[in-house]
Amino acid sequence: MFEWTEERVSFMADACERTDFHEKLAALLSPYLQKTDSICDAGCGLGYLSLALSPLVGHVTAAERDDRALDVLRRQLARRHIRNVTPLCTDVLAYTPSEPFDAMVFCFFGSMEEIVAAARRQCRGTVLAIVRDDTCHRFSGAPREPGRHSFESACGYLERQGIPYTSRRMALDFPQPLRTREDARRFMALYGRGNAAEALPTSLVSTGDPEFPWQLPGVRRFGMIIPSIDKGKHA
Repeated sequence: MFEWTEERVSFMADACERTDFHEKLAALLSPYLQKTDSICDAGCGLGYLSLALSPLVGHVTAAERDDRALDVLRRQLARRHIRNVTPLCTDVLAYTPSEPFDAMVFCFFGSMEEIVAAARRQCRGTVLAIVRDDTCHRFSGAPREPGRHSFESACGYLERQGIPYTSRRMALDFPQPLRTREDARRFMALYGRGNAAEALPTSLVSTGDPEFPWQLPGVRRFGMIIPSIDKGKHA
């Protein structure tokens, strides 16, 4: 199970602060959301998608089981004076809200089986699942096993269950900024795959930025899946 260590929080926060990935993703999600919606960003991590969604809806519940990750969101909410996002430290897959959400977003979080089960209990409206759609690790290039969190696996589960859905495949840039070349080695030790995991990546590029002089280019390939889940099965 993924754990938000201090080092992982630091690398991810650096990347999120220096990319428009979440703003572009929120724009892709916006046609499926209403301005008055109360939504849940399930498994929100550091909460940058919650921040990007906040101008588009009435309220965002940013649910994450790791309080260390939510601390990043709390600081951003205070810095940006955002008032319609509520951090919630919980296991969202086992959570039951007092009132069902108008929409739920599962971004790189949960298998489709888990998403369907949670949404049936928690959501009365639209369910938006963002799932990875790649065959290789985006920084090391090492092959990745499809697994139950992949696009193919998610679509396959819905088809076997007879749940109608629409889907769309897409990709957005999500590079990793780095302060030193040693940081690049540490990053690959955390996230790399294969024999080159701890080696200095050959894709490392110079940016000319004095604070983050190095960058690992990266593209996140993903699918957006919108299942039509029976709205009559809320607990």
